[in-house]
Order: sequence, then structure tokens, then C-alpha cells
Amino acid sequence: MNDFKNIKSLTLDELKTWLKSVGEKPFRAEQVQNWLFCNQVQSVEEMVNISPSLQAKLSEAFQIHSFKEISRDESVDGTIKWLFQTHDNHYIETVMIPKSKRFSVCVSTQIGCAMKCTFCRTAKMGFIRNLEAGEILEEIIRVNWYLKEAKILNNEGNQAEVTNIIFMGMGEPLNNLENVHRTCCTLHNQKLFNMGRKRMTISTSGIVPKIKELVDRNTPCCLAVSLNSTSNEQRSAVMPVNRIWPIEALLEATDEYTRRTDNHVTFEFVLIKGLTCTKEAAKELIRICAPRRCKVNAIALNDGDDPNLQAPSAEEIDRFLEIVRAADVQITMRNPRGRDILAACGQLAYKQGTVESC
Repeated sequence: MNDFKNIKSLTLDELKTWLKSVGEKPFRAEQVQNWLFCNQVQSVEEMVNISPSLQAKLSEAFQIHSFKEISRDESVDGTIKWLFQTHDNHYIETVMIPKSKRFSVCVSTQIGCAMKCTFCRTAKMGFIRNLEAGEILEEIIRVNWYLKEAKILNNEGNQAEVTNIIFMGMGEPLNNLENVHRTCCTLHNQKLFNMGRKRMTISTSGIVPKIKELVDRNTPCCLAVSLNSTSNEQRSAVMPVNRIWPIEALLEATDEYTRRTDNHVTFEFVLIKGLTCTKEAAKELIRICAPRRCKVNAIALNDGDDPNLQAPSAEEIDRFLEIVRAADVQITMRNPRGRDILAACGQLAYKQGTVESC
């Protein structure tokens, strides 16, 4: 282990404890966090109401930045993808999706992923490590820096900021629940980011015990589940997690989530030619969704590394949607964003040990 310490990962109480340990007043913790998360400063020296001696202690004990920006690519549709190098020389990608003066950020929560979903390029990387809460928060802060530098305005004519967070980048968020929970709590804190829970969505491949833990922790967020198939046989073939927690167990967990939180669940459904975009799959999706408080986000398969999986035609998609909508199941067809820069769902990946994005 190296001695890297990320100050953005500390809770307010942890920061107070550290301040006491170096002979400083605990109330300084709120000032420091205000500079980090409200003003989103780029250096300790910008914390003008912090004494030079405390600035020096902070600089000696912590790193204020986790990442080095390696590249920034912009899609023809306005989507932007960043490649960041971490302090321990790994790489992650972060995506911003602008729409009608809203700025959603798809954040990574792990370096790589262990879930092995066949349609996802991140899965080919394998799992390397979890991101700290401070690293996830820095993804968001870095996007805000860009919006400020580019002088982008919101609908009110004020400086634009990130409006929505989607935990759907590299990694399985619920396999890093401690740091994801810390991130959501910091974002939800009225004194810091003041982001409503409905503006944060955690997407999971279906880690059943962690869905229940998410409820127990009262993590401020919405829940999205990558369903992606209506039969255990098909889902296990493309999502190995289903071999451990099959659809029945997954639905039981989402039903409990709905009962205990009074929130609906979003089912993400990748349309794959001949597998999940068929008349039979549409009827099974209706069977699953009709009795539940849920909505479905459908998306056509994005180009990946498995030649056996193909996107359906526009006609096949239309027929699928027509069947589902006829049963009054709420389903939205999501337009892919950032495909030309490999920033769409399932396309985030990198070549480990290089700065070349896959």
C-alpha cells in the first residue's frame, strides 16, 4: 500500500477527528468540506479562510486530487467522455450526457468489473479495485470544472452544474456499496451538493443481498436493475450473476425495495436480436412488469466484443415496443449517446498499463 490519502473520502466526523489529532479546531472540518464540495477548489491555497499552517498540514497529509486527465473526447451528439489516470496508475472513464440544459454524469465505481456480462466491454477488463468515495466524487467535480471552464449556462442563465448522477459506468456499484453509500450521502447533504435522491440512480446487475442492504442503509438514491432477459436460461448466459441470484430472487428483492421505500424500480432491458427482442420476450416482460410498480428503460445492444450478439433491426424494436405498450407497461426506448466515442452503455473499457482507450 502507498501513503495516498484522499481527503474527499472522509466524512465530516472523520475529518474532525483528524483535525483534533493535529491540534486544530474541529469546526474547521465544515470549512474544509465547503471548499472541497461547494466551491470545488483546485488547490488548498484557494481556501482563503484557512490558516497557512493548516493549509500546510492538509497538503502534507492529503492529496486534494485523485486523477490526472489523460484525454477528453466529444461525440457528435454532445456526449463527452473523460479518461482519467488514478494515483496508482490505473485508468477509468467518466461520461457526461447533456440534454436540454441538464447534465447527467455516468460515473465509474470500480476499476474494471468482476461481473462478466457478455455484452459489456468493461467486463473484459476483469476487476482491479474499488474506487474510494473521494474518487467517485472527483469524477463529478471534474465535470463541473469543465462546465465552468467552458462557461456553459443552465436554463436560468446561471453557471451550469451536474444535475444527475448515474452509477452506471465501470464496475458494479453494489459490490462497492460502502463507498457508493458515502458518495450518495455527500451528494445529498444540503450543506454540500444538496442533490435530491431522485437525481441519483444506482444501477446493479442484480446483487440481491446488496439491494436489501441498500434499503437498510437508507442510501439516498433511486434503484435501477439490469434485467436484460426474461428467462433464467437466457439471463444466465449473458449475465453470470443470474446463476447465483436468479430472476425470482431478484424480483423478490426489488419487491421488498418497493415496499420499504415506496419508490418504483427501473428495469434496464438490453434488446438483443433473437434473444431479448422477440414476441415471446415481450410477453414475458409484460408478465414480470405488469403487476409491479416499475418502469422499463429499453436500449438496443451497443457494439461490443461478442460477435454472437447483435442489435435488432428498427422494425424488430418497434414490434417489441408495440406489444409491451399495448399491455400498459411503461417502457421508454433510450436513444444511445456517445456511440462514436465508445461512451455508450457497455462500451467503457481501456487497455491496462497504457493510455490508449480501447
